[in-house]
Amino acid sequence: MKIMYKGDSLVKTIVGTKSAEPGTVYRFSDYAVSHLFNQDRYLYNNFTKMLVCLEDSDVTVNPEVRFSSDDVAADPDLQMLVKNRFLVAEDTNETEIYENFCRIARMLKEKKNGYQTFTILPTTACNARCVYCYEQGIEYITMDDATVRQTIAFIKENRNPNAPIRLAWFGGEPLIGERFIDAVSAALREDGSEFSARITTNGSLITKEIVEKMRTDWNVTDIQITLDGIEEEYNRRKNYYFNYDSAYWHVLSRIKLVNEGGIRLNIRVNIDEGNIDGVPQMIEELKDFVPNRDLVHVDLAPLFDLQAGEGGFAIWNKSFKLAEWIAEQGFAASRHFSTSKAKYHFCMADSPYRAIVIAPDGKLYNCENIMALSSVGDVWNGITDTAYLDGLAVVEPAREQCKGCLFLPECTTFSRCANPKVDCRYAAQKRMERALDRMISLLLNQETPSDEDEDEE
Repeated sequence: MKIMYKGDSLVKTIVGTKSAEPGTVYRFSDYAVSHLFNQDRYLYNNFTKMLVCLEDSDVTVNPEVRFSSDDVAADPDLQMLVKNRFLVAEDTNETEIYENFCRIARMLKEKKNGYQTFTILPTTACNARCVYCYEQGIEYITMDDATVRQTIAFIKENRNPNAPIRLAWFGGEPLIGERFIDAVSAALREDGSEFSARITTNGSLITKEIVEKMRTDWNVTDIQITLDGIEEEYNRRKNYYFNYDSAYWHVLSRIKLVNEGGIRLNIRVNIDEGNIDGVPQMIEELKDFVPNRDLVHVDLAPLFDLQAGEGGFAIWNKSFKLAEWIAEQGFAASRHFSTSKAKYHFCMADSPYRAIVIAPDGKLYNCENIMALSSVGDVWNGITDTAYLDGLAVVEPAREQCKGCLFLPECTTFSRCANPKVDCRYAAQKRMERALDRMISLLLNQETPSDEDEDEE
C-alpha cells in the first residue's frame, strides 16, 4: 500500500491515529470507500480524507468482513489501515466521533475577532423574473446613501484585522446598485484596506466600462452569471422586464466582455428536464464568446427539488456525462465535493463568525437566503441576536437516516437549512467519484489538491 494523500491535518490533530489492540474485532469504517482509476485500485476515507493506492494488496472494502486482532498483528497493511481509521473496532460509534470532531473543530477554528467575508445586497430589485427564483414575492428594497455610509463603517469596524476583506455582491441584481458598489469599494481603497470581490449577476447590465471598474476599482476576481439553456429556453426562464432583441445573445456578448477582461467566470446552469438536453448546444454557442476558456468554469446545478431523491436521478446522470464532455471542450466543470478538507460546517449559515450578510435596509443575516431566517442585527447596532449565532456553534445530532452514512462528513449535522436534502446518497456517490478522479489525477501529476481545487455546494 502507498499513501497518496495524508489527509486533513485538522482531523489528525483532533482525532489522531489508532493502534491495534489485542482481543479487538475490526470492521471497515463507515467512511471507507474503494475507488478504481485507470485500472488502479485506491482506498479513500471520506472523514480523514486520506487516500491510499492499494497496489498489490488484495484488500477490498466489505462491510460484512471482520478482522481479528491476530489478523491485524500478522499483516502490516491491516495495521496501517487500523492506524489511519480505515478499519475501526466493531462497536465504534463513528457518527459520535464525527460529531465530536465538529464540536472541537468549531471551538478551535471559530475566531470572534471580526468577519472576513461581507455579502452585500445593494438591492433586492431585479430586471429578470426567473421562474425558479427563491426570492419571488420579496419586497424590493434598495440601499439609500445613509445605509451605504453605515455599511462602510460596519465593515471597517467589524472586519478581521488579520485577513483581507472579501466582498460578495449579491441581490436581486447587484449591478442595479452600481453606485453603491462604487462607494463601498472607493471607501476601502481610500482607507488602504486590502480587499477583493466577487459578483453574482445575471450579466445583462455589464458594459465595457463596468468591466474596467471591476478590474481596477472593485477588485473583482470572479463573477457568476447564470445561463439556463439555449436561446428560447433562456429567454423564457429569465423573463426580463427590459426588452432585448434576444436576452440570450445579449448576455453572451456581456460574457465575452468579462472574459476578454481577464476575470474568472463561473457559468451556472440551473438544470431540470426542460433545459438539460439543450446544454451541449449552449456550450457550443458559448465557445465563440470566450477566447480564454481557462478562465471559465461551468457549474451544472440541478434545481432544489431535483437535488435529492429518485426524481432527480436521471438529471444527475445526464449532468455527470455532460460535465465530462464540457471538460473535454476546455472548460472546468463542477464537482461539488471536497476530497481534501474535512467539513465541520454545512455552509456559511452554519459558520456564524466568518461571514455576514448585509441586506439593502442594513439588516444583518447569516445566510443569503434572507427569507429563511430572522435578522441577527443591523449595521447601526451590530449583532443584537448573539444567542442565535452562539447557538450555531452547538453541533446538532445527525438525522437518523444520516447515521452511519458514508457521506455524513459532506453534509455535516446541520439541520436548519431551508432546503434540506432528503435522499442525497446517489448524487453524492457520483460527485465523490468524479472528485476522486480529479484528486488522483492531480496527485499523479505531483500537484497537491486543496480547497481551491474543490467547489463548495
